[in-house]
Amino acid sequence: MKSSNKSYLGLDIGGTKIEGILWRGGKVVRVAKVRTPRSRSGFLRALEASLLELGVEGTRGIGISSAGSIDLRKGKILGSPNMRYLKNFGLRDWVAKHFKKPARLDNDAKCFLRGEQMFGQARGKGTVVALTIGTGVGGAVAVGGRLLRGSHVSAIELGHTVISRDSKGFLTLEDLISSHGFTRLGVTDPLAVQNRGFAGDRKAINIYEKVGMYLGVGLANFVNIFDPDLILLGGGIARADYLLIKPALREMRKHTLTSLKKLPPVRRGRLKNAGALGAVALFLS
Repeated sequence: MKSSNKSYLGLDIGGTKIEGILWRGGKVVRVAKVRTPRSRSGFLRALEASLLELGVEGTRGIGISSAGSIDLRKGKILGSPNMRYLKNFGLRDWVAKHFKKPARLDNDAKCFLRGEQMFGQARGKGTVVALTIGTGVGGAVAVGGRLLRGSHVSAIELGHTVISRDSKGFLTLEDLISSHGFTRLGVTDPLAVQNRGFAGDRKAINIYEKVGMYLGVGLANFVNIFDPDLILLGGGIARADYLLIKPALREMRKHTLTSLKKLPPVRRGRLKNAGALGAVALFLS
């Protein structure tokens, strides 16, 4: 890691909220959060307000973590199902021009994993699978400590893995375990259900049992493909912790290869501001 006496701004943009940090002297010294607006103009105003609140002056660069498919070379968001107004938008160059600072952009799940590699539980781990579970489901994989990218630099869309089907067609992991998956189960507030589950409410626990089952099927696929040392879960829904992880592990064991003698640990990412820290890390690694 490069010397951290310098200051950088990190943004983590999701379908529900935008979180920004000011990183100085090797630590987070300021945080700003705002709900993600529903239009491009509102989004850009919120982004500007957040960065000005954090303090742009004196910083060396602005790292951006965003949900969706990213064109790294052009600095564009190619598409994000939960922020359709940003399709083909050159966010990196807009930020760089507007604030007169170098800017770098990457996918949110990859930034989550990058943050955990540099500052959290993935430090020193060779092969790691990461999922961010919230409004959508993002994925990232590191092998030999390096993020997998693919020929179009946008590989590892793990949330779009097909897991099941219903009368309307195939269902992806994102359809089943993101906030959309909870909507399918009649739940409008997954975080409220989490709290009831932690308090022992059987109905709430059963909801997370069902979602965890689908997660476990997905994780079994990823274990069979990548044979990771560690699986990390991030995002608001992953805060359910054992409510989600316990049934996921149970299902994962059913579907992994018997030749894999030891399954990898599945852990919730406990690094605060992991996505925004991963955005800062775009300048540090």
